[in-house]
Amino acid sequence: MSIIVGPTLPEPYYSTVKQAWADLDAEFGFGSMVNPYPHFTLYGLDNADPEAVERVVERVATNHDPFSVRTDGIGVFPGNHVYIPVTNSLALGGLHHELVGELRELGDPLMPFYEPDSWFPHVGLALSLDDEQASEVVSFLLDYDFAWEFTVDNVEVEYLEEGTEQYERVASVDL
Repeated sequence: MSIIVGPTLPEPYYSTVKQAWADLDAEFGFGSMVNPYPHFTLYGLDNADPEAVERVVERVATNHDPFSVRTDGIGVFPGNHVYIPVTNSLALGGLHHELVGELRELGDPLMPFYEPDSWFPHVGLALSLDDEQASEVVSFLLDYDFAWEFTVDNVEVEYLEEGTEQYERVASVDL
């Protein structure tokens, strides 16, 4: 079982990402995303109790007000994961740092890339592509406008139960 913690995107960006996923599926046959909620991840855990994670998120959220972030462009991580970069800020970094400090005690980290020294906030568009697919996907996405500014006002807890194919929303906590 895996748990993802992070803000979902507000409209119209939520729908824009959903449409981009649908367009990528229609063009390349990728199928649906494992996490069907357009978001960026603050932290991910394995082997953690979703209710305990929710309690930590609720407690940490009381220390933070809504804040603005910006996105722009398209990036590719090693492993050919295509994403929209999210600009880090003091407010976003502070929320991330506090959540990681509290959450890492509750389970096993999904991957080291969510730790404060290596975290790069992003919205995933296509995952684990081969080199040719990554190039084609980036070219395909160049017609999209990913230059956005929006307010982060929530942190969600999403859970992938063993044997299921998609994450489910457990909680949405307001900042």
